[in-house]
Amino acid sequence: MLRKLRHEKVMRGIMIAVLAIVIPSFVAFYGWQSRMGRGGLPEGVAATIKFGSFGDKMEVRKVDMAIARQVFLNKLQGYARLTKENLDPKAVEELATPNAIVREAINLKFLEHFARENGIIVTEDEVMEEIKRQVPPEQREMFIRYIEQRTGMSFDEYIARERYARLLNRVRDLLAARTRVSVYDAWLAYKAKNEKLVLDYVKLLAEDFANKAQVSEDELKAFYEKNASRFEIPDRVEYAYLLVRKADLKTSVTVTDDDITSYYNAHLDDFRTPPKAKVRQIFLARPQPDPEQPMSPEELTSRTAEVRARATEIFQRIVKGEDFTELADRYNEPGPVPPRAHDETTTATDDETTAGGNLGFIDRNTAKSFYGDAWTSAVFNLAIGAVHPPVETARGFHILKVEERKESSLQPLDKVRELVQQRVADEKVLPIFDKFGEELRKNSQKYTSLEKLAEVTSLTVQVTPPVDKGSLFLPGIGFLGDFQEAVFDLQKGGRSDVLSDANRHLVIEVRQEYPAHIPPFEEIREKVEREYRLEKGRELARQEAEAIKSKAVNLEALKAVVAEKETTLSRTAPLKRAELQREIGPIATLDEQLEQAKTGQVEMSVIGPEKEPMGYVVWHLAERIVPDQEDFRKELPRVAREVLEKKLETLLNEYLRDQWRMWHANIKIDPAFQ
Repeated sequence: MLRKLRHEKVMRGIMIAVLAIVIPSFVAFYGWQSRMGRGGLPEGVAATIKFGSFGDKMEVRKVDMAIARQVFLNKLQGYARLTKENLDPKAVEELATPNAIVREAINLKFLEHFARENGIIVTEDEVMEEIKRQVPPEQREMFIRYIEQRTGMSFDEYIARERYARLLNRVRDLLAARTRVSVYDAWLAYKAKNEKLVLDYVKLLAEDFANKAQVSEDELKAFYEKNASRFEIPDRVEYAYLLVRKADLKTSVTVTDDDITSYYNAHLDDFRTPPKAKVRQIFLARPQPDPEQPMSPEELTSRTAEVRARATEIFQRIVKGEDFTELADRYNEPGPVPPRAHDETTTATDDETTAGGNLGFIDRNTAKSFYGDAWTSAVFNLAIGAVHPPVETARGFHILKVEERKESSLQPLDKVRELVQQRVADEKVLPIFDKFGEELRKNSQKYTSLEKLAEVTSLTVQVTPPVDKGSLFLPGIGFLGDFQEAVFDLQKGGRSDVLSDANRHLVIEVRQEYPAHIPPFEEIREKVEREYRLEKGRELARQEAEAIKSKAVNLEALKAVVAEKETTLSRTAPLKRAELQREIGPIATLDEQLEQAKTGQVEMSVIGPEKEPMGYVVWHLAERIVPDQEDFRKELPRVAREVLEKKLETLLNEYLRDQWRMWHANIKIDPAFQ
């Protein structure tokens, strides 16, 4: 793979503009997840899928597992962003089991199969050719190094993952083209998100009742014996290690103003911004098959021709003098909108409406990755003020007008000084880091004692606290990534060779092993009592909530029973649903209950997970405040995009569910991944 890209003339440098083209599609789909480790996956085939008696046979190999791991971790981070929760490394490793990863890899194979059936193919050569077009020959060596250093992956892995990212994005584009979002769909979503509600509520928390619960010693011992497995401490390991990080060595590097200026002047093309155009657009979506009202291929072709004719008619009206913006407001249909190119002259945000078809400034790289070559060519070859006839893309038909253009420009040194300084430091520290690794490997062969090795290399032996055996994350070291297999193979007293990746050198040994065991009752009595009290607290809170709900047929009855119980009834300010969740607590069923509830109705909800609830809340719906429809009309394009994304996720999930049902008997998973 590398021979296709390398060139005898090697220059040190890589363009920001190039990275903006090649890397973002990977980042958008996977994020920079390789920092969290790729996991030491075994070689060979993890699973096979046979599609029918004479159909395709697909194999899940190591590279597929690595990609699946990235996708899985990206989903977890997406969940963390959505819930504004920190991503706990231990929780990640508990969720990212071999079985979970292999199932994710099978899902990706299902989507690849779907792509093939629909004529969507992305080859490695296609990705390579795109890189060749964007990366000048003299800068390709540095590009490869950048990929390996910044992401921690090999170049072949990068190509494979980029291919998958493009393939899956095209699958999403196809599904988007087949998915219809009505104004009513958008209104229901907007209303659910923006209507305000007033609730009267009483919260009954398990921990409050836990403190009141009467507990005897015999009950505690009986609870311990019945639930002993809940208190088991798994196999644990204590590691001693020597670690040097590339980032730590940067303190030995000095970057002068002359270094910064010299690097900047030698790599001016790295710091040029891509050309931008300020665009207005009238978009008409392609007609899509509706599962509930199927269309024949002939009818689909006919309706597409009708949309094409409508687009041509609107274009002719503009040519004859009608106002572009007025026609855009009248005829523009909801559709995905690319991110705007923000700079000192563009203050509009992605969330704002595109009144008059305004897309704001879009740079050439974004346009090409979002709309494709035809759209980009039309925009960046169109005279300012001119209107282009309808351009046909996979999404639909686009009538385009360019109002302003900004050519590629060199960013001043002051604006990119911090980035240049980082680049220079990265270059200077690399040979120091490599030399340190060589010296560490040489000395590692001479000295078997970790302490002696530390002494001759001026490092410090560090020791982890006891961690679960098989943990992918070690305190002080981080995610093991490529080190995983070597670390897991260690026995007590055994020491690893020097393990190196793009950012770390590590020597590690097992200091102590602690076998799995259930501690005696006396040793963990306090923990047993906490667990037992909390369990009793949940039951008492549920009984109290049910007693209140049974009597509270209306607000007055709710007030009376709350007063009788000597607890507190609170009333919220007018709040949106998300705000209600923050005030009352996380209620999984709140949306469904609010959809069904009528004003004046009293309901009971579980706070937290159903199996181990944090408590219960009894609430009365006092008032609904419906959002303004004029505000909705302004927000319609954005809301329609959000609804479309949710529909796409639903379609993908339903497709994958159906594939598992259909081909379950034809899926063979290696026992190592069960």
